[in-house]
Amino acid sequence: MKLLNGRLAAMAGFVEQGESVADIGADHGYLPLCLLREGVSPFAILTDAEPGPLERARESVERACGASSSMPPHVEQIDLRQGDGLKPLTEGEVDVVVIAGMGGETISGILMADMAKARSFRKYILQPRTKTDMLRGWLAGAGWTVLAEVAGEEKGRMCDIIVCQPDAVTMMDGVRDYD
Repeated sequence: MKLLNGRLAAMAGFVEQGESVADIGADHGYLPLCLLREGVSPFAILTDAEPGPLERARESVERACGASSSMPPHVEQIDLRQGDGLKPLTEGEVDVVVIAGMGGETISGILMADMAKARSFRKYILQPRTKTDMLRGWLAGAGWTVLAEVAGEEKGRMCDIIVCQPDAVTMMDGVRDYD
């Protein structure tokens, strides 16, 4: 993917042609905007719990959509929503959920907050900044399947990227602690 750093490009590589995406904690929104621009994703939702980061994402969207109205992304392909974790999404609304740049505890907390909703999405791309082993343990204990795990580089720092999917058959409700 053009114009993405190594970490974001590695994550983008796991989004397949035609998959819609939600970026939880989108901040600047570069990943979903690139997926739209490259024609990989038809639709993206950018969320953030805080108004400041969501405003940065809105500015990125305005720059991307205003550059050329004849080329993607188009404003109708993008929805910006304020809210915590998966709360701004409806069940099964997108194919891929990206949660990146947060700690492993925060990521697992987002998934645990509404297990039924978390199970409704087909694929997750997770990129924890800290406590990766704790997140791996939670995923294993909760019955999620890890599809791939790679490292991506950003500013000389290696970041773990975990691609996974919930397993509705073995998923345990009420899972709380897998340190």
